[in-house]
Order: sequence, then C-alpha cells, then structure tokens
Amino acid sequence: MLKIDEENGLLRIRASGKLESSDYDDFVPRFEQLVGRKPGKLPMVIELASDFAGWDLGGLWRDLKFDAHHKDSFGRIAIVGDAKWEEWGTRLSDPLIRAEMKFFEASQHQVAENWARSGEDTA
Repeated sequence: MLKIDEENGLLRIRASGKLESSDYDDFVPRFEQLVGRKPGKLPMVIELASDFAGWDLGGLWRDLKFDAHHKDSFGRIAIVGDAKWEEWGTRLSDPLIRAEMKFFEASQHQVAENWARSGEDTA
C-alpha cells in the first residue's frame, strides 16, 4: 500500500506490505495532483513501514515507469526504514534517479525530513 500527503512543500510517502501494480492506481493521480500545485521539484520523505516487503513484478514495473515519467518532479529524496536491504536498495537505485537520495534509519525521521528540505536537488 502507498499513501501520500504534502505538508509545506514536502511530500510524505509511506510504503507498506508488498507493492503491487494496483497500488499505483490511486497513488499516481494523487502524486500528480500534489506536484501540480507547486512549481519545481518537491523534496520527499519515503517511509518504508516495518512490514514493507518490496514489490511484486507488476508493482516493480509500475514503479520504474512512475520514476521515469516523473523524474523531473523529484527534489531530494530521504528514504526512512529499518532493514539493511532497504539501505542497500537505496544505494543501488541512486544512480537511476536524477534526484539526490539518502537512506536514514527510522530513529532519524526528523533528520531525514530536515535533510530533504535543506537544499535543492544537486543531481
């Protein structure tokens, strides 16, 4: 499941469970609505819930298409999670995304938010 909200120019995204293609049906229009309200790139905090289990094949395909289509909307992206594989996943996907990305442990949520807001995308 994907949830998204915006507060003072910061997008907050929460991913939980195993993401499937259908999870993007509501998420993508909501993302486009939020991004359309503010010009330029928006910083994001993506929180990976403790039950986040990655993507199934359809979900991975939708995620890759989403990233490619919306890459010019991404400011800094802070990924917040607990698992070591989530940190490695962030490092592996960093070269594929134009925006600057950084992984933070769940206990560093406020630090992650401050980092995401702290500067323009430098990628």
